[in-house]
Amino acid sequence: MSKQKLQKLMQQMAGKKKKKVKKPDLRAEALRGRKYFSKGSGENDMVKQAQRNYNGSYISGDLGGVEVGNPSYKKYYKGLI
Repeated sequence: MSKQKLQKLMQQMAGKKKKKVKKPDLRAEALRGRKYFSKGSGENDMVKQAQRNYNGSYISGDLGGVEVGNPSYKKYYKGLI
C-alpha cells in the first residue's frame, strides 16, 4: 500500500473525513413515488374488502358510508330481521 492510501485509510477509520451524502434528484424521487401511487388511493379496494370480509357485530348497516354486514349473523337471525 502506498503511503497516501494508508494515510487516507487511517483518516477514514478515525472518522475525521466523512463522505458526503448524495441527495436524490427531486425529479427521480417524484417519478419513483408516482410508480407506487399511480392507481389512486386504493380506497375502492379497501371498501370492497370491508364489505366482503366484515366480521363485526352489525347484522347489516352503514359504517362511514360503507354498507357492511356479517353474513353469519344474517343467516342466524334471518327470521327475526
